[in-house]
Amino acid sequence: MGGGAMPEQGGSGKKKKKALDATVNVVPAIDLLSCCITFLLYTAVWTQISRLQVQQFGSGAPEPEQAEQQKQLVVTLAVGERGMNLTTTSGLAYEIPLDRAAGGVKQDYKALGERLKQLHADYPETAAITVSAEDTVPYGDLVEVIDTCVGQGLTAVSVSGV
Repeated sequence: MGGGAMPEQGGSGKKKKKALDATVNVVPAIDLLSCCITFLLYTAVWTQISRLQVQQFGSGAPEPEQAEQQKQLVVTLAVGERGMNLTTTSGLAYEIPLDRAAGGVKQDYKALGERLKQLHADYPETAAITVSAEDTVPYGDLVEVIDTCVGQGLTAVSVSGV
């Protein structure tokens, strides 16, 4: 019962020792490994998301440091299909329309960078911005907006849904 091979019998009816040669079917193991590798390749994209270093908006109670920052200027950037709106608690509001030059319709990151640079020059202590994007905004556009914000000195980027 211990071996996988049948006992061999000799010509005189005596039983010989069991054969130790057994074939192992490795096809199920290969199938499992190929599924694991495929799964790992599909999920490898999510490891790059963590490199954006953004914070989730409204995740728990604010810490004391965050409460002091909230007393300062709060900057919000809404990204949509029709352009971007930059608003602050001090009453500043900028509308950044789509860039229709060069035959395409895309977000105007250059104008956004200029507005953020001007805002950071006026309020140098401000380092936080909340970016809210509509569901229809492509992921690449959201990443480009975050990169523009970080490039202009607003390093504490929070992302929220509309």
